[in-house]
Amino acid sequence: MNIDKIEPYIIYWDYFTNYPKNCDNIAMRGATYALVFNKTKPDKFKLPCEYEQCVYIGKSAGYYYDKQNGYKGKVRSHVHKRMTNHHKPLITGEGGDSSHKAIIEEYGYGEAAINGIVTGLPLWLCLLIPRPDVPDETISRWTLTQEQIQLYQYEINFGHCTLGNMDTKENKDPESYSSYRMSDLKETNLEVLFG
Repeated sequence: MNIDKIEPYIIYWDYFTNYPKNCDNIAMRGATYALVFNKTKPDKFKLPCEYEQCVYIGKSAGYYYDKQNGYKGKVRSHVHKRMTNHHKPLITGEGGDSSHKAIIEEYGYGEAAINGIVTGLPLWLCLLIPRPDVPDETISRWTLTQEQIQLYQYEINFGHCTLGNMDTKENKDPESYSSYRMSDLKETNLEVLFG
């Protein structure tokens, strides 16, 4: 296995609000991204999973032609589109999904919240960029792999998932009929095997 191709080539940190100038430049092929509230800009060698105030980890790959004003447009990264989808609910407090609602409930919304004026913790965007020699046709798989590594390491580090990635939690109800039944089956199988 060529493990060095799995590691991020660049770990890029900047204010979340600067996403328009970064996403279409360094993340045009794709990136795993994270949103982190932190007092100061994280060091360039630090990964998002090292910060408990990491509130979301996601991924996106590729680019598209964004038709603007009905006739002319420009090529944009899908990472840029994802950041736009995060930006609107975090600024207006409207729309979004359960991940945005969880983040807003904890940190607030609006320019003052995102820039850290309210909490003293500005929102940082981290872009994990693949090596240039990673083939274009595997960028999507690379970003997915990095996303899963970051989510897994975050849960190992802090014992819970990020606020915005609550859907990664196991939804098993220990009191449900199927949980009881599976427990009975496991006990029966162990008795047969070792009894």
